[in-house]
Parts: sequence; C-alpha cells; structure tokens
Amino acid sequence: MIDFELTEDQKAVCEMVRDFTANEVAPLARSQDTAGELDSALMDAIWQLEIVQSQCEPDGRSAFLAGLVLEELAAGDASVATAVASTMAYCLAITDHGTSDQRQALQESLKAPGFQALSLAVMEPSFGFSIGGLKTEAVASGAGFRLQGAKSMVPLASRCRSFLVVARYQEGEAAFIVPADAAGVLVREPCQTVGLRPLELSEVVFDNVGIPQGAMLGGSNGSNIQSIIDASRTAQACIMTGLSAAVLNHVVPYVKERIVHGTPLAQKQSVAFRVADIRIDTEAMRWMNWRSAWEIETGQNPTRLSALSYSFAGEKTMKIADEGLQMFGGHGFVQEHPLEMWYRNARAISVLEGVAGI
Repeated sequence: MIDFELTEDQKAVCEMVRDFTANEVAPLARSQDTAGELDSALMDAIWQLEIVQSQCEPDGRSAFLAGLVLEELAAGDASVATAVASTMAYCLAITDHGTSDQRQALQESLKAPGFQALSLAVMEPSFGFSIGGLKTEAVASGAGFRLQGAKSMVPLASRCRSFLVVARYQEGEAAFIVPADAAGVLVREPCQTVGLRPLELSEVVFDNVGIPQGAMLGGSNGSNIQSIIDASRTAQACIMTGLSAAVLNHVVPYVKERIVHGTPLAQKQSVAFRVADIRIDTEAMRWMNWRSAWEIETGQNPTRLSALSYSFAGEKTMKIADEGLQMFGGHGFVQEHPLEMWYRNARAISVLEGVAGI
C-alpha cells in the first residue's frame, strides 16, 4: 500500500522552505528576471539551508523530499528552483553512481560557504535531439579519454565549476566529470531566451577535451544513465508543478475580488470551471510526481512514470500559465503582475529537456 501522507519531518522541511521562498525568493523574482542573472546573496542563502548537501549524505538521500523542496522553491521563482535542481542533479549523480574517490571529491566541494554552480549537461544543439541519438562522443585515449561535441541550454554555464557531460561511449552512453577550466572547454555567451532569463543558459563546446581515466562516472563500472535521466525528469516536473501552484494561488484571490458587470469573476461559471481545472491539473501533476519520486526512492523502475510526469507537467503547466494570464485580462500582460513572467517561464521550462530534467 502506498501512503503519501507527509511525515512530520517532511512537513517541517516544506514549511521552512515555503517561508524562506515567500520572504526571500519570491520578492526577488522580478528583479532577477529583469537583470537576467540570479542574485548571488540569495543563492548563497539557499546554500546555507543545506538543501543540496543533505541529499548527498548517506542517511539524507530522499528523492521524495528533494521533489517537495523543488516544488516549494519553484512557487517563488522557477529560475531559482532550476538552478538548485541543476546543482542537485550533478551532485546526486555522483553520490549515487560515483566511485569512492569521486564521492570524496564531491563532499570536499560541498563544504564551500557559497552556492556551487554545477550542471548535468545532456541536451545538444540539434533539431530533434533525443538521449538515444547523442552526437557528443568520448573515445579512449592513452590513460584517459578525449571528448568532442557540444551541449546546449546549460544553466549558469559561465559560473559552473564543473560539468557532468553525458556522451556516447563505445556502444552506449556514459557520463564524464569535466572541469570548466579544462583545455578545450568553451562556454559561449548566454542565449537570449523567452523565459528563465536569470539562468544565463549557454552552449558549451568540448573541443577534443582531454580528461583522465578517473573522470568517467562510476569508473570502469560505468553508471546507469537512465536512472539519472529518470531522477532529472521527476525533478523538472516538480518545478513545473510549483510554478502551476503559484499561478493558482495568484488567480484565486483575484477572481474573487475582481468585479465585472456587478459580480465577482469567480461567480461566473465559465471562470469557476477554469479555476477548478487548474486545481485539478496541479494536483494531478503533484500526485504523479510523488509516485515517480516514491519509485525512485524505493529502488523500483521509474522510467515510464518519470517520462509521463515530465510530459504531463510540460503540457499542463503551459496551459495553466496561459489560463491564468487570460483571467487577468489586460493586467496579465503588464509587469505589475507576475503572470507574464510565469507564462514566459512556463514556455521555457517545458522544453528544457536536458537541464535539470532530461
């Protein structure tokens, strides 16, 4: 029997992150979007919460709790949540699949006082990209490997200390830990994107990059790339759920207070039904995410459900953001309200196959 009643510890963590998000994250969302960069002090404050670090401890790993935290952060700012998820994806891949030396090196880096920008790099700049058709390739060379290819839409690429690059290797795929300052690594200028502007999404080129034998995730045993993809998809779906919840929480008070032709909008049947649909879809996303995270945490095969969660959330989040904007009428198109920003972020986040969720 599956019981998704949150434990007292989980409720306490959610409440803590929710309060932090309301007081620290949400108030900076607009200014970060306008500036096109994340506030360093805010990200350092999030790092001090040890959200990522606790997930990398032997007794702290919980895919379910990680999903809860990302949803709460995304309700304040999807860009902030995606930045945290990007670093988390990198760290958890090494925690779950890395060698003892790789895990030890990661633990040392997590002791840094400020936010560590790290990224799982999967998506490539080619039409019709899919994980089964990677063009980035690693080949054995002497006592190490040579990496050739490019990755696109990498969050905070210019700030990243290291990348975990998924590439074609022999007859399958493997992941490689590549320092950002390695010879042959080129981070291009950030893309001008419709949404998620503070993430400074960039293309990263790997031009015949030489990396040592110990850079392959999992060493000679390799790693389970599909499980990394499953966890990333679930995380991204949780972020989209948080964004959808933010739209719902903003729309409900407005339609109750907005008077049109003598009655509140909420009393008009067509509007009430649309608000109900937003609530239904958001709850459906949440339950799918929780089931997927539960399967990950209990060691089952979450591939099918994580893909469904990601696909469903991508479709419904865009629809919810559009409905929210429509209900605000002309107010939805101006920066006085966050609807237009959420709409742009929903459009961007729903196609980020490969940033924090593949």
